Amino acid sequence: MESARCWFSKFRSKDKARPSKKKEVSSNGKEGIKAPSSEELPSNVTKQRVAAAKQYIENHYKKQMKDLQERRERRDMLEKKLADAEVTEEEQSNLIKYLEKKETEFMRLQRHKMGADDFEPLTMIGKGAFGEVRICKEKSTGHVYAMKKLKKSEMLRRGQEQLQHWQRNRRMLAYSTVGTPDYIAPEVLLKKGYGMECDWWSLGAIMYEMLVGYPPFYSDEPMSTCRKIVNWKTHLKFPEEARLSPDAKDLICRLLCNVELRLGTKGAHEIKAHPWFKGVEWEKLYQMKAAFIPEVNDELDTQNFEKFDEDDSQMQTPNKSGPWRKMLSSKDINFVGYTYKNFEIVNDHQLPGIGNILSCSCVNI
Repeated sequence: MESARCWFSKFRSKDKARPSKKKEVSSNGKEGIKAPSSEELPSNVTKQRVAAAKQYIENHYKKQMKDLQERRERRDMLEKKLADAEVTEEEQSNLIKYLEKKETEFMRLQRHKMGADDFEPLTMIGKGAFGEVRICKEKSTGHVYAMKKLKKSEMLRRGQEQLQHWQRNRRMLAYSTVGTPDYIAPEVLLKKGYGMECDWWSLGAIMYEMLVGYPPFYSDEPMSTCRKIVNWKTHLKFPEEARLSPDAKDLICRLLCNVELRLGTKGAHEIKAHPWFKGVEWEKLYQMKAAFIPEVNDELDTQNFEKFDEDDSQMQTPNKSGPWRKMLSSKDINFVGYTYKNFEIVNDHQLPGIGNILSCSCVNI
C-alpha cells in the first residue's frame, strides 16, 4: 500500500511538471482553448506598438488611394480645360507630359524624409510652451520658410500632467488649462455651456486691449484673471487716460456683458450697425487702403515680429532622421500620421498647378 502511494505521488509530481494540454469545457459542453495566463499576455508597450503599426499601415494605404484619386482629378481637370481651349494636339500632348513629369517629381518629394537638418535656422519669430517658430532657409533650394519645431516629449509630459491634475481636482481645470485666459468668456470658465456668443466677448476684450493698451482683466496670475472675468461687473473699468469715446465704451460694454444681452447673438450685422463703426463701408473693406501697412524690406526682414532671446541649446539640438534613426518608440506612437505634404503648397517653386502649366504655352483659358 505504501509503495502504491509513493508511486502515485511521483506520478502526480511528473504530471504537474509536464505542460498542461487540457482543454477547458465551456458552459454549453463544448471544448475550448484554455485562456492564456497573465505571463503570456502581451505587455502594454507591445499593444501600443501593434496599434501604432495598424494605424500606420491603414494610413499608408488610405493615403495611397487618396493620392491616386487626386492625380486622376488633376489629369481630368487639365484635359477638360485643354479640350475647351483652342490648343493643338501637339501642345495638348506636351502639357500632359509636363503634368506627368511634375506628378513624378511630387511623388519623389513625398518619399523624401525631410528633417530640420535640411534647413538653415535664422531668426526666431515665435516661442511657446511646446516649441518655437523660426524663419529658415532650405539648403537645397534657398527658399525661405517659417518652421515650427515642437518638442514631443514636452507635449506628452504636459498632457500627462493635465490628465493627473484633472483626476486630482476637476474644479481647478478651468483655471489651469486655458494658458492665456485674457479673452475667454465667463460662461466658458463657469462651464455653463456656450455657443458662438463667447467669440463676441473675445472681440470685446481684444478691442479693449487695442484701445487701452492692456487686456480688461489683466493680472500676473492666470487664476486671478479668471476670477476677474467671472466677476466682470466689478472689474470692468475704463482708465481716464485712455480717452475712449462714448461709442467705443458702449460697444465694449455691449460685448463684455451677460450672454443673453451680448451684441452679436443675432448675427454680426448687430455689431456692424453700431454707431462706433459709422462710416465704415463693409462691402468695400478689401478695396480700402489699410490704416497701417508694415514695412518689409526683404523676405528675411523680421522687424515686425516680437524679439525673442535665443536659446543655444535648442539651436544645436541634433535631429535624428534617416536610416540611423531608431525604430518607432512609445513617444512616436502618439504622432503617427502627422506628416502632411500637399501638391499645391509646393506649387510656386517646383510643381506648377494647372494655371501655371497652361501659362507655359501662353494658353488663355
